Amino acid sequence: MKKSVLIIGAGQGLSRGVAEKFAAEGFAINLISRNRGNLERLKEHLNSKGIQVDYALADAGNTEELGKAIRELCNWNDGFDVVLYNAAVLKEKDILEETSESLTQEFTINVANALHALQATHDGLKQKQGAFLITGGGLAINPHPSYGSLSIGKAGIRSLAYQLHERLKDDGIYVGLLTVAGFITPDSATHSPDVLADLFWKIYSERTAVEYKQ
Repeated sequence: MKKSVLIIGAGQGLSRGVAEKFAAEGFAINLISRNRGNLERLKEHLNSKGIQVDYALADAGNTEELGKAIRELCNWNDGFDVVLYNAAVLKEKDILEETSESLTQEFTINVANALHALQATHDGLKQKQGAFLITGGGLAINPHPSYGSLSIGKAGIRSLAYQLHERLKDDGIYVGLLTVAGFITPDSATHSPDVLADLFWKIYSERTAVEYKQ
C-alpha cells in the first residue's frame, strides 16, 4: 500500500503545493477542509495532474467534526504516514478589537485542534513511525497588533510543536514546524507554495530539527 499524507486545512495555496510534492514522491493524498467548493476545485486540479485524492468535509474549529473526518479517512488509508496541520484563521484585526470569545474560538483552530489532530492520528503515526508537520508563522516570533489573534495562535502552535517534538520522540513520531515568515504568493522566489512544499519534504525526509524557518 502507498504511503499516505493527510492535509488539514486544505486550500489552493500551500496545501496544493504540498499535495503535488508528496504525490510526486509516491504518497496517497487526503484532504480536510470546511469548504466543499474549495475541496472539489482542489481535487479537480490535482486529478488533472493524475493525482488521486480522497477528502472529507470538516471545520477545524469543530473538534467533533474534525475527529469524525480524520477517522473516516484513517479507515480508508489504514492510518497515515504524514499529517500536515495547515489550518489557521488568517485575518487582519487590531488586538484591541478582539474579544475573549473571538480569541478563544480562533485559538481552537490555530492551536488546540492541532493537538486533537495529533491525538486522533497518534496510533497510526506510531505504528508507521510517521511525522506530524505544522505550518507556523513569523508572527510567532515577531507578533503584530494588527494581526493580534493570529500572532497569539502562531506563538501557541510553535510552543505546541516544540512540546510534541520532545514528547513523541520515544514513540518514533517526528514533529516538525515550518515557520513561514512572509506572505505566500505563487510567484515568490522564497515563499511560493512549491518552494515551501519542497521545504516540507526536506523537513519530513531529514527528521531532525524541530523548526525550520523560511
